[in-house]
Amino acid sequence: MVESAHTVVISDHKLYYRVMGQGEPLVLIHGYGTSGYVWQRVLPYLCQNYRVFVLDLPGYGRSAAPRSWRLRAIAPVIAAWLHSLHLPPVAVIGHSMGGAIAIHLTALAPETVRKLVLVDAAGLPLSSSFPTLALRAAYSMIQPGNGRYPLQMVLDAVQPRFRVLWQTSQEMLRSDLRLELASITSPTLIIWGERDALLPIALGYALNAALPHAMFVSLSGCGHRPMLAQPERFSHIVLDFLQAHDTPAQG
Repeated sequence: MVESAHTVVISDHKLYYRVMGQGEPLVLIHGYGTSGYVWQRVLPYLCQNYRVFVLDLPGYGRSAAPRSWRLRAIAPVIAAWLHSLHLPPVAVIGHSMGGAIAIHLTALAPETVRKLVLVDAAGLPLSSSFPTLALRAAYSMIQPGNGRYPLQMVLDAVQPRFRVLWQTSQEMLRSDLRLELASITSPTLIIWGERDALLPIALGYALNAALPHAMFVSLSGCGHRPMLAQPERFSHIVLDFLQAHDTPAQG
């Protein structure tokens, strides 16, 4: 699997991303506390059919940290980045916090996103305190059904970036993208691990209710990171969805 690595400055944000594969563009957005390497185990499958762009969000992985991390500041940066690449409308997969950003991106720049996949995604009010969420997040890292963590993801996750992590956590506690969800018309797939300890599957059902046109798939035996726990099954579900919507309608 041949990949190229890039660093670009967009709206004063220094972003790092990797590109691999051939075909229609597919953008992967990781969640809280990790980096683009959280997708590593699904790349061999996705890259067979798509040109995959794996982004490190601002302040994560190898992307520089902004002075102040604000959830609603991230999607405009990603939209500007995609426009700078002169890509056709892309498919986007967002996990957890990255799902919230993908929701905002799709509502903000609908001409940019033609298909959306939300994986154990944030975006609805969490109705939990920070200590409770912190405990759930810690357990979600070690609970059965998470798969093996790629080494580079672990190295990225243990970087000392306490300010970014604190600011991000406060932003996620306040996140409420119900207005954005109501505006989304792009074909959407929601995937959820049935054993998710951080964002329980009840949130997935609520997200599906907010997107009545979406497809919903739950994965038994999976925790918060189904792309690590069951990479082959996860990839086939995603590819079936994306390729179905890539097929021109017959008439």
